[in-house]
Amino acid sequence: MKTTLYTKINQLPIYAPSTKLLVIVKDTNSSPIQDANVDFCLYNSAEFYPVATKTTDTRGKASVITGLGDMVVWASKDGQYAFAKISVGNTDTLILTLQEPEYAEREVDLDIIPPVARSVEAVNQAKAEDNNRRLRGEDTIREAYVATFIDSASAAAFAKDKGFSVSDTWRLLYNSRGNWKEIMFYLSSLRVEEAKNGFDLLEAITEKDLHDTPASILFDHLRHTPPKPEELDQESYMRFVLSPRIGRELITPWRSFIQQSFSKKQMKEFRKNPSKVADWINGYIKPDQTNYYSVPLSPKGVMQLGLADTYSKKVLFVAICRSLGIPAKISQANGKPGYLHEGKWEEIAFEQEIAPALEKSKVALYYDGVEGIEKPGYYTRFTLARLENGRFKTLDYENDPSVSSFPCQLTVDAGYYMLVTGNRQSDGSVLCHLQFFMLPGGSSKDVHLTIRNRQKEPEILGHLKADATFSGFPGMDTLKLSSFKNDEGLIVFLIEPDKEPTKHLMEEIQALQEPFSQWRGALLFVVAKDKIPAGFSLGTYHKLPVDAIIGYDGNAEVASAVCDALGFSTTNLPVVIVCRKNGEIIMFSEGYHIGTGEQLLKTLRLLK
Repeated sequence: MKTTLYTKINQLPIYAPSTKLLVIVKDTNSSPIQDANVDFCLYNSAEFYPVATKTTDTRGKASVITGLGDMVVWASKDGQYAFAKISVGNTDTLILTLQEPEYAEREVDLDIIPPVARSVEAVNQAKAEDNNRRLRGEDTIREAYVATFIDSASAAAFAKDKGFSVSDTWRLLYNSRGNWKEIMFYLSSLRVEEAKNGFDLLEAITEKDLHDTPASILFDHLRHTPPKPEELDQESYMRFVLSPRIGRELITPWRSFIQQSFSKKQMKEFRKNPSKVADWINGYIKPDQTNYYSVPLSPKGVMQLGLADTYSKKVLFVAICRSLGIPAKISQANGKPGYLHEGKWEEIAFEQEIAPALEKSKVALYYDGVEGIEKPGYYTRFTLARLENGRFKTLDYENDPSVSSFPCQLTVDAGYYMLVTGNRQSDGSVLCHLQFFMLPGGSSKDVHLTIRNRQKEPEILGHLKADATFSGFPGMDTLKLSSFKNDEGLIVFLIEPDKEPTKHLMEEIQALQEPFSQWRGALLFVVAKDKIPAGFSLGTYHKLPVDAIIGYDGNAEVASAVCDALGFSTTNLPVVIVCRKNGEIIMFSEGYHIGTGEQLLKTLRLLK
């Protein structure tokens, strides 16, 4: 794809099987449609994300070189649209006929099938070992750095000395990682009267912000934020006034600069009518569309440059409002900036996106529960999208507490919506369900999430012999697999702690600590032979399920038992097997696959 500023080059054929997919877009009279948008979409994060967008030529044709497997192709123009799922590799041409939206309530099931797994050519062993040596060196450097982080005892002593909550202080210092000295300096410098807002400010930013925000920036926000007005509750003050986190920008100091940039008369006018902040931005900040990577500019930078892209203008609007004590935010539902006035959120638009104000509607999302599936998360199990000019635009509720529990009570623009749910299976396929519905202005609607499930009797993949032994941490005593067999079954993880695939898997397991802890079977995490990294300890995984065992396969007996049971050799770590009490293996996974943790939880219900 070429633009005036850059060119995107498709490198997929270099490293994966690929083919050309042709799409022909027509109208209801079978005439080709020129300049239609064609989005080639893959299922990702519970939405159909366009990996490529093309425009049809005079013959109504658009094509892309893509990998094999299923994808959804979405074509649109002038509000009309059409879409279809296609199995790339089985079909090389797709014809789509654009039509006006029916705005009808309907439901569609889609099974998204991944490409068939292929064998990977073995790497040169000498080069692999050289790479492993370098990785071990990197891990040594990393572990030495992590060892400099503050420990819980020191954090507790500091908190007690300052009169702070020990648990809150330790959580913030722990999450700040290598930035703990800056966060500790910030906390230690808080005046008595600043302690409440000082902690609230840290609670209002993301964990990533704790990693890299200097104390000086935090103080610019803490000490230049107007006090909370009586009519505003503390949570709203914390989230929409005190917080320096607005959208996806880097946190920078802007409050003191903004307050010094306007006269007292201007600030008084802005507080009286916050829409005048948008008028000022439209009048003094010129539009600039050369920011093709869409990197948000800092509010201070925008004011100094006098030009910005539309998103950076939105960030500036919120920054000016918050600097003056006006509650403001960028809506996660529609991306529009707004401010709180007399208990009601008012939205504003900049000159590049002037559009009629839309009425609001309310939708309540319910989840009735599906066996084997934990509480659905936004961008993991479901998303909500609104139709805009023939395309469904996903509402960005990432990290929004509104979708953290059910029913989710959401206030959105009136319009036609699509609710997408997905349930990834152990073979990599995804069971998708699409619900389309209309939300007229001023209406309220209850919608129940439908998460498809496919429970079937598992295939017996092999029988694990339980006479294999391994060494247990910390005393390195010899343990037998047979010692852990019980009526609930057994899960064995063969891991390589210093490699990314294992790290991703272990993060998933630790995030699901509670449901795994409720299971009364045995979870064994066994480090593969010669795979113990420097500095490894039980503390490496501090959120493992209760009663989980960590061991070391020093003689490769566990790995050999797994390979013998499955009838083939595997070296693609991590390896996971799920066994019934009689040794029947009903699930096997090698390498890292997104959602492995949840797949394991579903499989556990089939162990009895």
